[in-house]
Amino acid sequence: MINLLPPKYKADLLLEETKRLVIILGSLFFISLLSFSLILFSIKIYLTSQVNAQKEFLDLQTQKKETPEMGQLENEAKAINKKLSKLDNFYQKQISLSEIMEKINKAIPYNLYLNSFAYSKADSKINFAGHSPTREDLVQFRKNLEEIFQQKVEVPPTNWVKAANVDFTGVNFKFNK
Repeated sequence: MINLLPPKYKADLLLEETKRLVIILGSLFFISLLSFSLILFSIKIYLTSQVNAQKEFLDLQTQKKETPEMGQLENEAKAINKKLSKLDNFYQKQISLSEIMEKINKAIPYNLYLNSFAYSKADSKINFAGHSPTREDLVQFRKNLEEIFQQKVEVPPTNWVKAANVDFTGVNFKFNK
């Protein structure tokens, strides 16, 4: 394309085009700067309100703690927690006889049965009496108890006299928790 305009008009058109470009770019820069400052201003307002809310919350919490009722409630809670802790320690030291009976039941051979069971809390001793059709069943019962409880089981010598229809008494061992 051929431009037949005189150079003065060409320069004026170029100057006019440059002015428009500067005005457009300047207004875009000003609008973006204004938007950015408004965003920063809104962030400042939001953060200020959050800080003030946290300060008020902190003031309320300190006022609640300073009331004598709260101090009294805290002391009561501490006392109750101490009592509960003592109860928990007490129950942790208790021996569960149901667990002991379950383990003993697993140790009893098929033909053997117990006539009596005694547990002495003072020395943690368990004592049995019962009937076994054979001496081997009694031996097996003793071995099973020793394996399960990891304790030596005492069987009086009088229980080993008969080979069949053994009525045993005095079988005992100490139980450790």
